[in-house]
Amino acid sequence: MSMGAMLEPSLLPDNHHAVTGPDRRPDRTSWKGFLRLARLRFLLYNLLPVGLAVAVSVHQGHPLDVTWYAVAQLFAWTVHVMTHYCNEYFDLEADRANVYFTPWTGGSRALVDGSVAPVVSLGAAFVLFSVATLMVAVMPSWPARLLATAAVVLAWFYTAPPVRLNYRGAGELTVAAILNGLWPAVAVVLQTGTVPMLLVAVLAPTAMLQVARMMVMNLGDRRSDAAVGKRTLPVIVGYQPAVRLIVAAQPIAYAMLTAFALLGWVPWLVWAVMAATAPLSVWLVRQLRRGAMRDLDARRMTPVVFWASNHVSLIVAAAMLGVILDAARRSADTGALAVLGAVLAGYVALFAHRLWLARRASA
Repeated sequence: MSMGAMLEPSLLPDNHHAVTGPDRRPDRTSWKGFLRLARLRFLLYNLLPVGLAVAVSVHQGHPLDVTWYAVAQLFAWTVHVMTHYCNEYFDLEADRANVYFTPWTGGSRALVDGSVAPVVSLGAAFVLFSVATLMVAVMPSWPARLLATAAVVLAWFYTAPPVRLNYRGAGELTVAAILNGLWPAVAVVLQTGTVPMLLVAVLAPTAMLQVARMMVMNLGDRRSDAAVGKRTLPVIVGYQPAVRLIVAAQPIAYAMLTAFALLGWVPWLVWAVMAATAPLSVWLVRQLRRGAMRDLDARRMTPVVFWASNHVSLIVAAAMLGVILDAARRSADTGALAVLGAVLAGYVALFAHRLWLARRASA
């Protein structure tokens, strides 16, 4: 029996919607297309895990080292953009097959529409890989270098051969490990030399929600992914089991957070602010149970993938706010808290602008 015959019917290639890449090869690279490849709007999230890690450092009584804070932030951005350029090149076949894409799924489309040559995307990825490697080399301790190296390696092999983690059912876990694990770990080790239990306890439930969020994103790509042999978790387990896993992850994540608060690992003020994001989980569960991702209708999928993605952002932002407030209650360094508060306020302002743009586009 062929692999295609074993897949659920909705994952079988649809010849009516089959697409191919453009016939022409671009004579020159469009700068707009090149910037589109970077998918810069996704970089807004990076302010949060790095800022949260530094906030935990200040909460624990360590002085704020602005220089290493900046290095940690630039490192996260560099690795993230590197991943985008790398993914666009190695995911080109899947993106060409995807006609159900949304503004949040299916890639940037810059290679698909021919505005940038694929080799340019790969070249940019290698340049950024080199920059990230140099940043790892200048980090002051072996723990920081090892954590940063792990982040670069996992990010590169997320789609790059021979490992291709996102083609072997490990992509969702890899994203959570980097965004909600390694990046903040690098940032806090650059500040303190260690990873405090508070940071681990706060990040663990957000990492679970990050896995669920990536499964939501991959639900929207499941037909084209299956057609080209890209075995994400929704492709492997099927649509309904994937939905059940995403739904189950929501209460488990908040129960985990509550358990950590009861154990004294997470201050109750931090718990309260993070728990306030639970209504987004409820909304997401309702949308999935109503089949918003079932028919691969881009109009129905777009708000779901938008809020699934921003649910993770907002709970990490809530964690950062809670840690800052609890640190202020403990009379931590006010100057450091002002810097972190400004970063969080900047994120909120940019998120509000993004939300306004999304609403205007859907009007």
